[in-house]
Amino acid sequence: MRDIALALFVFGTIPFILMRPYLGLLVWSWLGYMNPNRFCYGFAIDFPWVYLIAVVTLISFAISAERKKIPWSSVSMMLLLILIWTLFTTFFAVVSDAAWSKWEEFAKILVMVFVTLALVNTRKRMHGLVWMIVISLGLLGVKGGIFTVLKGGHYHVLGPAASFIADNNAFALALCMTIPLMRYLQLHSAHKLVRVGLGFGMFLTGIAVLGTYSRGGLIALAIVAGALLLKSRRRVAVALVVVAIGFTAYHFMPPQWTARMDTLHHASETDSGETRIQSWEFSANLALHHPILGGGFDVYESGRMWAQYGPEGAIPRAVHSIYFRMLGEQGFPGLVLFFALLAGSWKSCSHVRTRTRDAPDLKWAYDLASMLQVALVAYMVAGAFLPMSYFDLSYQLMALCSLLWICVAQTLAQPRKVSDHKGALVHVTPQSSDAAGSRA
Repeated sequence: MRDIALALFVFGTIPFILMRPYLGLLVWSWLGYMNPNRFCYGFAIDFPWVYLIAVVTLISFAISAERKKIPWSSVSMMLLLILIWTLFTTFFAVVSDAAWSKWEEFAKILVMVFVTLALVNTRKRMHGLVWMIVISLGLLGVKGGIFTVLKGGHYHVLGPAASFIADNNAFALALCMTIPLMRYLQLHSAHKLVRVGLGFGMFLTGIAVLGTYSRGGLIALAIVAGALLLKSRRRVAVALVVVAIGFTAYHFMPPQWTARMDTLHHASETDSGETRIQSWEFSANLALHHPILGGGFDVYESGRMWAQYGPEGAIPRAVHSIYFRMLGEQGFPGLVLFFALLAGSWKSCSHVRTRTRDAPDLKWAYDLASMLQVALVAYMVAGAFLPMSYFDLSYQLMALCSLLWICVAQTLAQPRKVSDHKGALVHVTPQSSDAAGSRA
């Protein structure tokens, strides 16, 4: 029944997607992040739902009469350059077949990221996309949190099988990136019941991160908690959630969880910590000998390369760091592009925060920029210990950073009316908005 229900729903959305490509982007995001087919038992499990909706969305994108233009910025340029660069390095990849398969997967992600850049051009559409991400990953987080509570934390929480976030560490990363987006929606939801529900969602998602038994996830969760307290307005609600998660971790998680987290004090001495460091050394040595092209996608699958560039006695494994993996696979130019993409995304949000701090009608943009930065912090921190260099959510959020700044810049360039502190409407010209932005 689940298979039939999913098929009816997805195929039922196709006529609407053909009329509005933005709906296709939302359905693609839902399928890609939540992976509902992994909760089925029959034909739906392995059916290429994401690919189907992507193709339909691209057809709709091509035939739709609505305005479609990719706004070029530092972020969109870096996205294009990193796509081209990874294509170039793939021609010289050590593990050719695996590299081409991986590049095709990465290219499909970036194509839909460019669709995001072209279609998500209003506040309403940004808000809708954030809601879809939160629904997709937040429901998994709430489910994982309830499971952790009911089982007393004795079992690991994992993501949907055969997905980007199937691994416990990857799932913890995705949940940590989702919590700040929940906070943004909580700040801008008109209904109290929704705000309360999002508060409980943040709490249970945090508990799910604990239930993954991911040490990198715990570090990311702690940093996300601090960043939320630093960057969020109305911090009392955030503080209550943080305290509740901390209280649960300290008093209710079982001894085996505590023992695993205690290994953070001597992480390099654990088996997983040692093999991670070995993979970093492998990538660094490889990049030093092949500084321009690196080894190409999935070079870590080559036993010959491990024998040549890995430390003595190293155990071949995936490179558990977004930075070292990018360095080893795409060389120093690829790593520079990756850092430039992260920096450009962060800078876009910083521009938004500066220009909207004193603009009451743009408070939504200020909050969204703040929470996108917190999500980027989660990715950059937890990603330092995970092979998630090509994680689809991270690239879509970076695109949102750029789109938000473009939207705000266009809004500030137009005359508009806002309410002053007494509630009276005041006419604001573009010049006065710029002045306010420079004073902020």
